[in-house]
Amino acid sequence: MSATDQPFTPSRLQLFSGFALIGLTGFGGVLPSARHVLVDRRRWLTDTEFTELYSLAQFFPGPNVANVCVIYGRRYHGWSGAAAAIVGLYLFPTVLTIAAGFAIDRWWRIPQVQQTFGAIMPVASGLMVGSAAKLLKGMRIAWWTVTVLVATFVLMAVLGLSLWLVILLTAPTAVGLALLDSHRQAGPADR
Repeated sequence: MSATDQPFTPSRLQLFSGFALIGLTGFGGVLPSARHVLVDRRRWLTDTEFTELYSLAQFFPGPNVANVCVIYGRRYHGWSGAAAAIVGLYLFPTVLTIAAGFAIDRWWRIPQVQQTFGAIMPVASGLMVGSAAKLLKGMRIAWWTVTVLVATFVLMAVLGLSLWLVILLTAPTAVGLALLDSHRQAGPADR
């Protein structure tokens, strides 16, 4: 394997700075920023790799993108890589949020301040919808993936079931359908 074929390994400082950039640019939630930085800007992951990593991170408790940075950082530098990534993700937003909390507490009674926060809600919602569309680019399109996607949407958005119940219903279904599909695609000689 040539040097150009070697996978890129970010240093601890690169993990810190990459996830700090995600934290600083993650307005309305850090998922759009995480995907942009890791896939488009830094090219540390492909669309498919990001979608797979993010999907895995959703099955652990805590913030999804924080789980992404812990898994990704640990992959390359163990616990110190995970720590560098998580500190990078949270350091600057935490400082800014504490400062903003003091400012909001001081000026919240002003109607224009309240209107400003109400006006940015569609932006945050649009960011989430846009991120979902980008995640779909990394998803394998097959009959069973579309079925699970639609079922998940209906269970959450239409029926309003809890996140845990939706996961308990759809995750085993997705695994079962994937196994069924791979078994079906395997010819009789492969079985």
